[in-house]
Amino acid sequence: MPIDGADVATSAFGMLPFGYHGGGHTESGHAGWDIEYRLGSPVRAAAAGTVLSVEPDPDTPGRFIVVIEHVVGTHFYRTHYSNLVDVRNDVVVEALLLARQPIGTAGAITATIGGVPITYAMTHFQLDDLEFHREIPNPKAVSPEPFLNAEGKALFDRVWTTAAYFQELVEPFATNSRDVTVTTRTWTRAGGDGPAGIRFTREGSSYTYELMAESGTVVEIGTVSLAALARPSTLDLVSPTATRLGSYDILSNELHLTLANPGTSRPASVTAANVYRTPR
Repeated sequence: MPIDGADVATSAFGMLPFGYHGGGHTESGHAGWDIEYRLGSPVRAAAAGTVLSVEPDPDTPGRFIVVIEHVVGTHFYRTHYSNLVDVRNDVVVEALLLARQPIGTAGAITATIGGVPITYAMTHFQLDDLEFHREIPNPKAVSPEPFLNAEGKALFDRVWTTAAYFQELVEPFATNSRDVTVTTRTWTRAGGDGPAGIRFTREGSSYTYELMAESGTVVEIGTVSLAALARPSTLDLVSPTATRLGSYDILSNELHLTLANPGTSRPASVTAANVYRTPR
């Protein structure tokens, strides 16, 4: 992982996954992980390699992107680290870097999230698998998840639990398909006494829902209002006849959801939530 455990932050989203279709990635799918850092924290090389380029970040004026090349046998990989507010003096083209070596500082961003201005730092971390070819016009971005060593996996597991983002109801995995835009996902109850199933459908910047009985019959439909960046996140299920207030948390294929009865207050936690699961 390109981050130390002490530098993990959750002021905004925690982590945005590979392949999700949101933000500026609604067509192509996200080509890496966006990782949130504590303000002023260093971004570190995820593996030993050679600096291939240090250039202005085309997506963020005044920031930098560093690309490192890694060779495993005859197989070439590249890692990208963008939105750097500065680059260390020893990180220059053709410099040899060690794993965990600092390469720059994660850039700060101020954004209005849920009507509240929040300042956070982040870096886009991307892995390209060049499939034995060093010079190809379109390097293939792949999920870093299968490449993590034991230490990296342990830190990833910690970071991933903090993830909270709008598309999570339909694209909940750390590694989603870039090629397929998932707009509908069904969650099936695995524990608790809530509705037997819930199907969420995302249409642009809004959601609809369907509650299902044990038979699979749809028994209620309506719209969804989200506050997806809170922890736990909150949702309102609004049908033509009633509104249900809920709190939820998602980790990959598991949704913990507490729904209040219509007309009652929102549950404050998901400690005793219903558990729902969804297939990849």
